[in-house]
Amino acid sequence: MKKIIAIILVVVSIITLSGCSILQKLGLQKEPEDELRPVSSIIIGEAEASRLTDKTPLRLYFANEDNTKLKLEIRYVDSTDIKDSASNMATAIINELIKGPSDERMFKRTVPAEAKLRSPVSIKNKVATVDFSKEFKSKHPGGKDAEKVTIYSIVNSLTELEEIEKVKFLIEGKEQKEYIGHFKFDALFPRSTQLISKDKAETTSGTTENSDKMPGENISDDSRETSGQNGDTIDGLEILE
Repeated sequence: MKKIIAIILVVVSIITLSGCSILQKLGLQKEPEDELRPVSSIIIGEAEASRLTDKTPLRLYFANEDNTKLKLEIRYVDSTDIKDSASNMATAIINELIKGPSDERMFKRTVPAEAKLRSPVSIKNKVATVDFSKEFKSKHPGGKDAEKVTIYSIVNSLTELEEIEKVKFLIEGKEQKEYIGHFKFDALFPRSTQLISKDKAETTSGTTENSDKMPGENISDDSRETSGQNGDTIDGLEILE
């Protein structure tokens, strides 16, 4: 009997000294940290954390289903490709627009897939100069709506960067009086929010509104009469036909 009592005392002492770890392992007691850990906490590995911190979000505008509005897609790219430079980030934005939308059921392409940048996007005095290859024009399907959303998918995407307020277009290193034939193309294009879809599920979350105006908007009556060849505009773009 004395031996049994001695064994029991030894077992109790071991449990006490081990901080109840045996009971926890046997499932008879919850670990204290289970009670203290917030329900919303997420534990990820070091490799996963590294991949997330090495990504930079780009705000890209593609066309909606009927080519009348622009819809926002936020895309994450490797930060090493951008290197903390506004010019590199602007160049990455154009290259991602050329790649096209990630979901073609929700978005439509705005820049011909065959188009290429002839040089990195340059930025001076908050004006970004984008120099496209000839395919930017020759491979475009044409049409007023398509031409308009192409121009402003680029302009609105680039002006998401605080370093850019306007965009200048070149094709094969030269200014063009017109793009496909419907609108004046040798202007400096400021941001426009008129074309951005109001669908909050797609376009909310911090859109930067540098300007609500398109070329030709809010100008005096006299200057409106003399702007462009005909003085006519559609959503602010000067009509050439």
